[in-house]
Amino acid sequence: MRCNTKERQKSRNLNKIIIAGLVIVAIICRILGKVSSRYIYIIAGILRTLIYMGLYIGWGISINKRVVQKAAKNTLLFISGLMIFWFIVRSIKYFFAMDVNVERYSWYSYYLPMLFIPQAAVQMAVLLGQPEEYTLPKWSKLLYIPTTLCSLLVLTNDFHQLVFSFSAGEVWTDKGYSYAWGYYIVLLWDVICAVSAFVLMVYKCRSSRRKKYLPIIGICISIIYAIIYASGAEWMQVIGGDITAALCLMFVCIFESCIYCGLIQTNTGYEELFEVCTMGAQITDRNYRVWYTSANAMKLSEMVMREAEKGDVVVDKKTLIQNRPIQGGHILWQEDIEYIIMLLERMEENRKTIEESNCLEQENYQTKAKIYMLREKNRLYDKLQTQTAGQIGLLNELLIRYEEEEDLAESRRLLAKISLIGTYIKRYGNLIFIGERAEISDVAELGACLEESFSSLKLMGIECALTAPAGERIYVQDAVRIYSFFESIVEACVDSIQFMWVKLRPCGEELIVCMEVESEDDLNSFFDKTDQGENEDGIWKFTFTIKKAGEK
Repeated sequence: MRCNTKERQKSRNLNKIIIAGLVIVAIICRILGKVSSRYIYIIAGILRTLIYMGLYIGWGISINKRVVQKAAKNTLLFISGLMIFWFIVRSIKYFFAMDVNVERYSWYSYYLPMLFIPQAAVQMAVLLGQPEEYTLPKWSKLLYIPTTLCSLLVLTNDFHQLVFSFSAGEVWTDKGYSYAWGYYIVLLWDVICAVSAFVLMVYKCRSSRRKKYLPIIGICISIIYAIIYASGAEWMQVIGGDITAALCLMFVCIFESCIYCGLIQTNTGYEELFEVCTMGAQITDRNYRVWYTSANAMKLSEMVMREAEKGDVVVDKKTLIQNRPIQGGHILWQEDIEYIIMLLERMEENRKTIEESNCLEQENYQTKAKIYMLREKNRLYDKLQTQTAGQIGLLNELLIRYEEEEDLAESRRLLAKISLIGTYIKRYGNLIFIGERAEISDVAELGACLEESFSSLKLMGIECALTAPAGERIYVQDAVRIYSFFESIVEACVDSIQFMWVKLRPCGEELIVCMEVESEDDLNSFFDKTDQGENEDGIWKFTFTIKKAGEK
């Protein structure tokens, strides 16, 4: 790839170093505040707060740019905002509060992020691994009711003292109080949300295929830290800081690991896409600095890029450059118009020749025929791509899994599946092209499609058999229907198929097509797509009755 890959990698590494450095500086500030004078304590504390607030503001900006799913993005931004709010009220309490009431209510305000972050974490855990269009279920909104009630219970403590109880005649601060029964209700709800979020995250991580252990490691570290901190270990409080800073950092690390594992969909992966892209394309920022470019993309000047923003630009007399705005920049791609230009030049030559030889009409007809042929080819290719879009997507997914798979046996099985899907796309396209030429085909054409698919199934140890009469003719649309249904069945239960038999037999003016599949999967949903279906002892039978066709 001719792009800034190395530069971007250096930038990412530099960002990681900067973040790690800032965290270390924050820890040093924490330690200095513990062992130094009051003056150093205030300066170190404010600097530490600013560092963490800057980190979470930056993280929120990054989330807004990267995360695709709207619900997940909003939830993570909400968590980021709560973390920033937490540090703001904490700083007010320790460094700026001049009145005991302000200090106390700043302390009460701690419980807003303490309650809403675990609740938001539960919602985020529900969203993990879901498709882009997925929205939170209605029951998740009910979580706001106990969280809000607990928050109000804390904020109104001065009126009832059901959370924190203060001695009569003393100034109410966080240095002289006892816990009332309301505190334990708040704590219980906090623990329920946190445990639920952790359990859901661990469960979702098990389904990830890319370094699924990373979020689990973060979750385990968080639990261990909380236990050690709660035990009162002074060394943990000195090194790890207060639980506010530590848990906020750990939550960020957990969600970032979920992003890395692919459990949270992000607007990334362009490098891999452009590595396999055959079209000359590139993505730039708003200042036309190139960030991603395919291997065969030509180098463009900034002037050409800006001109393409106004309209299509032709460079080197054979390449058309097009520019479209996207979020954060532009995408530019090139089209080879050499053949079109050649056609235009030929048409011009023909026009002059025809004017001289009075054959203008004939030459125009030939040119129009060529253009029509090109359009027809494009139409057929678009039709095939549209009707096999699901298989193309599945093929890409299997290829990614194959590249990441380390187990040899599983790699071979993935290759067999890739061969199966590739065979279907090829054979399905052949049937489509046959159908464009004629309505009727030999049964042997359908048999050839099934036999080639059987070859891929046999690579996975699946027994297959085909029985088909010779010399019979069927309508191509029926052949397409049968082969498409066959592929749907195979894709639905390929991992559990033991045996598959397809039998075609003539019956008067009709042809009976019977498929038998031995599988443990539930295939009841396919009965509606057949003329007759039944299941007997794990053997699924599907029957079609189609009319024989006449002569071609």
